[in-house]
Amino acid sequence: MKMHLPEGFKLPAMPQIARECLVYLYNPNADTGVLSKSLSRDIGISASILKLANSSQFLLGKGAPTSDLNAAILRIGHDNLRQLMILHALEATFVFKDSMFFDFKSFSKHCSFVSLLCTDFAKKIAPDSIADIQMAGLMHDVGLAIMGSLFHENLSLMVKYCFENKVDFAIAEEKLGLEPHCKLGARALDTWEIPARVKLIISLHDSRKPDDRKEVEVNTIKLLDILILSDILAHSYGFGFKEYKRDTRIELSMLKRMGISAEDVKEIVKSALETEAALSST
Repeated sequence: MKMHLPEGFKLPAMPQIARECLVYLYNPNADTGVLSKSLSRDIGISASILKLANSSQFLLGKGAPTSDLNAAILRIGHDNLRQLMILHALEATFVFKDSMFFDFKSFSKHCSFVSLLCTDFAKKIAPDSIADIQMAGLMHDVGLAIMGSLFHENLSLMVKYCFENKVDFAIAEEKLGLEPHCKLGARALDTWEIPARVKLIISLHDSRKPDDRKEVEVNTIKLLDILILSDILAHSYGFGFKEYKRDTRIELSMLKRMGISAEDVKEIVKSALETEAALSST
């Protein structure tokens, strides 16, 4: 059984407001005033930004609640704004039926938490690449969403195989002869004009073949390690899929290669959990 995107397939266009916002956010000197003017056109997104800015995590020690969108953007920061925008794009694009333990709500929460971890790890070990790894974290499993939207029968078969054999998606895809969701997602994201390095990281995040890394530059491998570690941690802390089994052991050699300690990991997980709680309330 094989699964391939239809010829000429393109993802639906990214919602315009999210696309405009992400273009600005890739500019380190982005004008917050321009951003707030653009975002004010969408009442739902504006309300989410204000709610997040006025949550306990972001309000503490920063004055009174605000109804000013520009002030709210400054308060939550560009990383959290980018998080909201990409989640909005994913939720606006994909609609699919649930398959046993796989559902869109769990998918969205998983991608969100992986991205929060990626962002915090990058702040520590790859500060010049935060935007890329944050985007990779949010979109790393977009291939599963595509399967749910276009190949629901195949997704159901894969999920059933995972459940019955207690294996992860990568093993099930190999056994069933399905195109890996990491490759599927990376190819489909051409439509959204996602940076090439982001798509490369996504395409490799579930690979078990050392040869796949041979031609990858060192800085990109560092980001790939961040995504893989963040994915493992998300599953181990319950931000995954109920009844889904996968190996959540963390090799000390990976932490050593990344230049971080177990204490660093604990601190980053704590920070991500706090931000996730604030985001979930929006």
